[in-house]
Amino acid sequence: MAVPNPPLPVLRFVGLLAANEEMLAAARRELSQWYGAIDDISETIPFTFTDYYQAQMGKQLLRQWARFSTLFAPEQLAKCKLETNMAEVLLARQFSQNVLRPVNMDPGYVSRYKVVLATTKDHSHRVYLAEGIYAEVTLHWSANRWTAWPWTYADYKTETASRFFEKCRDFYFRQIQKTIGSPGRE
Repeated sequence: MAVPNPPLPVLRFVGLLAANEEMLAAARRELSQWYGAIDDISETIPFTFTDYYQAQMGKQLLRQWARFSTLFAPEQLAKCKLETNMAEVLLARQFSQNVLRPVNMDPGYVSRYKVVLATTKDHSHRVYLAEGIYAEVTLHWSANRWTAWPWTYADYKTETASRFFEKCRDFYFRQIQKTIGSPGRE
Protein backbone atom coordinates (compact mmCIF):
# COMPACT_ATOMS: atom_id res chain seq x y z
CA MET A 1 0.00 0.00 0.00
CA ALA A 2 1.31 3.45 -0.94
CA VAL A 3 1.60 5.96 1.87
CA PRO A 4 0.53 9.51 0.99
CA ASN A 5 3.13 12.19 1.63
CA PRO A 6 2.50 15.90 1.94
CA PRO A 7 3.64 17.92 -1.09
CA LEU A 8 6.60 20.24 -0.97
CA PRO A 9 5.75 23.92 -0.74
CA VAL A 10 5.76 25.77 -4.05
CA LEU A 11 6.80 29.19 -5.37
CA ARG A 12 4.03 31.70 -6.09
CA PHE A 13 3.94 33.91 -9.17
CA VAL A 14 1.26 36.03 -10.80
CA GLY A 15 0.90 36.73 -14.51
CA LEU A 16 -0.18 40.32 -15.12
CA LEU A 17 -1.90 41.92 -18.10
CA ALA A 18 -2.58 45.65 -18.27
CA ALA A 19 -2.77 48.52 -20.73
CA ASN A 20 0.24 50.42 -19.37
CA GLU A 21 3.14 50.44 -16.93
CA GLU A 22 1.19 52.51 -14.37
CA MET A 23 -1.46 49.80 -14.09
CA LEU A 24 1.18 47.05 -13.89
CA ALA A 25 2.88 48.94 -11.05
CA ALA A 26 -0.45 49.38 -9.25
CA ALA A 27 -1.14 45.65 -9.62
CA ARG A 28 2.28 44.80 -8.17
CA ARG A 29 1.68 47.13 -5.21
CA GLU A 30 -1.72 45.54 -4.59
CA LEU A 31 -0.30 42.02 -4.79
CA SER A 32 2.51 42.93 -2.38
CA GLN A 33 -0.13 43.77 0.20
CA TRP A 34 -1.60 40.28 -0.18
CA TYR A 35 1.54 38.15 -0.53
CA GLY A 36 4.52 40.17 0.64
CA ALA A 37 7.34 41.67 -1.35
CA ILE A 38 7.78 40.82 -5.01
CA ASP A 39 11.37 39.73 -5.39
CA ASP A 40 11.56 39.47 -9.19
CA ILE A 41 9.62 40.57 -12.26
CA SER A 42 9.99 39.62 -15.88
CA GLU A 43 10.57 41.98 -18.73
CA THR A 44 7.37 43.57 -19.98
CA ILE A 45 6.35 42.33 -23.41
CA PRO A 46 3.55 43.35 -25.76
CA PHE A 47 0.58 41.01 -25.46
CA THR A 48 -0.13 40.37 -29.15
CA PHE A 49 -1.10 36.71 -28.93
CA THR A 50 -4.89 37.00 -28.90
CA ASP A 51 -7.66 39.59 -28.86
CA TYR A 52 -9.53 37.62 -26.16
CA TYR A 53 -9.19 40.41 -23.58
CA GLN A 54 -9.78 43.33 -25.95
CA ALA A 55 -13.50 43.83 -25.16
CA GLN A 56 -12.85 44.10 -21.41
CA MET A 57 -9.34 45.55 -21.31
CA GLY A 58 -8.74 47.40 -24.55
CA LYS A 59 -5.98 47.06 -27.14
CA GLN A 60 -2.19 47.12 -26.83
CA LEU A 61 -1.89 45.21 -23.58
CA LEU A 62 1.35 44.46 -21.78
CA ARG A 63 2.34 41.11 -20.20
CA GLN A 64 4.55 40.71 -17.16
CA TRP A 65 5.14 38.02 -14.53
CA ALA A 66 5.91 38.71 -10.84
CA ARG A 67 7.49 36.30 -8.35
CA PHE A 68 7.17 36.19 -4.57
CA SER A 69 9.90 34.81 -2.33
CA THR A 70 7.71 33.11 0.27
CA LEU A 71 6.80 29.52 -0.49
CA PHE A 72 3.23 28.33 0.06
CA ALA A 73 1.23 25.11 0.12
CA PRO A 74 0.00 24.12 -3.36
CA GLU A 75 -3.49 23.42 -2.05
CA GLN A 76 -3.79 27.19 -1.42
CA LEU A 77 -3.86 27.95 -5.16
CA ALA A 78 -7.67 28.15 -5.37
CA LYS A 79 -7.72 30.65 -2.50
CA CYS A 80 -5.00 32.64 -4.22
CA LYS A 81 -7.08 32.87 -7.43
CA LEU A 82 -10.08 34.13 -5.45
CA GLU A 83 -7.82 36.74 -3.81
CA THR A 84 -6.40 37.94 -7.12
CA ASN A 85 -9.95 38.20 -8.48
CA MET A 86 -10.73 40.48 -5.52
CA ALA A 87 -7.57 42.49 -6.18
CA GLU A 88 -8.73 42.98 -9.79
CA VAL A 89 -12.03 44.39 -8.48
CA LEU A 90 -10.18 46.79 -6.18
CA LEU A 91 -7.98 47.99 -9.04
CA ALA A 92 -11.00 48.42 -11.33
CA ARG A 93 -12.38 50.88 -8.76
CA GLN A 94 -9.07 52.73 -8.69
CA PHE A 95 -8.77 53.02 -12.48
CA SER A 96 -12.16 54.30 -13.58
CA GLN A 97 -11.47 54.36 -17.31
CA ASN A 98 -13.24 53.22 -20.42
CA VAL A 99 -12.35 49.59 -19.72
CA LEU A 100 -14.18 47.12 -17.53
CA ARG A 101 -11.06 45.34 -16.39
CA PRO A 102 -7.88 47.42 -16.18
CA VAL A 103 -5.73 44.54 -14.89
CA ASN A 104 -5.83 40.78 -15.28
CA MET A 105 -4.05 38.72 -12.60
CA ASP A 106 -3.48 35.01 -13.07
CA PRO A 107 -1.78 33.34 -10.10
CA GLY A 108 0.17 30.14 -10.29
CA TYR A 109 3.11 28.30 -8.87
CA VAL A 110 6.43 26.82 -9.84
CA SER A 111 7.62 23.49 -8.48
CA ARG A 112 10.44 21.15 -9.46
CA TYR A 113 8.59 19.73 -12.44
CA LYS A 114 5.83 22.11 -13.45
CA VAL A 115 4.37 25.57 -13.80
CA VAL A 116 0.72 25.52 -12.71
CA LEU A 117 -1.87 28.22 -13.41
CA ALA A 118 -5.18 28.82 -11.65
CA THR A 119 -8.25 29.62 -13.74
CA THR A 120 -12.02 29.91 -13.45
CA LYS A 121 -12.52 28.15 -16.78
CA ASP A 122 -12.98 24.38 -17.00
CA HIS A 123 -11.56 22.36 -19.89
CA SER A 124 -10.53 18.78 -20.65
CA HIS A 125 -6.95 19.31 -19.41
CA ARG A 126 -7.86 21.17 -16.22
CA VAL A 127 -8.49 19.77 -12.76
CA TYR A 128 -11.05 21.18 -10.35
CA LEU A 129 -9.59 22.51 -7.10
CA ALA A 130 -12.32 24.24 -5.08
CA GLU A 131 -14.79 27.13 -5.11
CA GLY A 132 -15.06 27.30 -8.91
CA ILE A 133 -11.29 27.28 -9.47
CA TYR A 134 -9.38 24.89 -11.73
CA ALA A 135 -5.66 24.20 -12.17
CA GLU A 136 -3.69 23.66 -15.35
CA VAL A 137 -0.14 22.41 -15.76
CA THR A 138 1.03 24.98 -18.29
CA LEU A 139 4.71 24.05 -18.59
CA HIS A 140 6.64 20.97 -17.55
CA TRP A 141 10.35 20.46 -16.94
CA SER A 142 11.85 18.15 -19.54
CA ALA A 143 15.40 17.80 -20.94
CA ASN A 144 16.62 20.63 -18.68
CA ARG A 145 14.15 23.23 -19.94
CA TRP A 146 10.54 24.30 -19.63
CA THR A 147 8.42 22.58 -22.25
CA ALA A 148 4.97 23.62 -23.45
CA TRP A 149 1.93 21.40 -23.81
CA PRO A 150 -0.46 21.64 -26.78
CA TRP A 151 -2.75 23.84 -24.64
CA THR A 152 -0.06 26.17 -23.30
CA TYR A 153 -0.88 29.83 -23.92
CA ALA A 154 1.35 31.47 -26.54
CA ASP A 155 2.76 34.05 -24.13
CA TYR A 156 3.99 31.24 -21.86
CA LYS A 157 5.95 29.87 -24.85
CA THR A 158 7.98 33.07 -25.32
CA GLU A 159 11.66 33.42 -24.57
CA THR A 160 10.76 36.01 -21.92
CA ALA A 161 8.53 33.52 -20.11
CA SER A 162 11.14 30.79 -20.41
CA ARG A 163 13.85 32.99 -18.88
CA PHE A 164 11.54 34.11 -16.07
CA PHE A 165 10.42 30.59 -15.16
CA GLU A 166 13.98 29.22 -15.33
CA LYS A 167 14.99 31.90 -12.81
CA CYS A 168 11.95 30.96 -10.73
CA ARG A 169 12.94 27.30 -10.73
CA ASP A 170 16.51 28.10 -9.67
CA PHE A 171 15.21 30.39 -6.93
CA TYR A 172 12.71 27.72 -5.87
CA PHE A 173 15.51 25.21 -5.28
CA ARG A 174 17.41 27.72 -3.15
CA GLN A 175 14.26 28.41 -1.09
CA ILE A 176 13.48 24.70 -0.65
CA GLN A 177 17.05 24.03 0.42
CA LYS A 178 16.75 26.75 3.09
CA THR A 179 13.39 25.35 4.21
CA ILE A 180 13.77 21.57 4.15
CA GLY A 181 17.10 20.68 2.65
CA SER A 182 17.77 19.59 -0.91
CA PRO A 183 14.89 17.85 -2.73
CA GLY A 184 17.07 17.02 -5.73
CA ARG A 185 16.97 18.84 -9.06
CA GLU A 186 16.16 15.92 -11.40
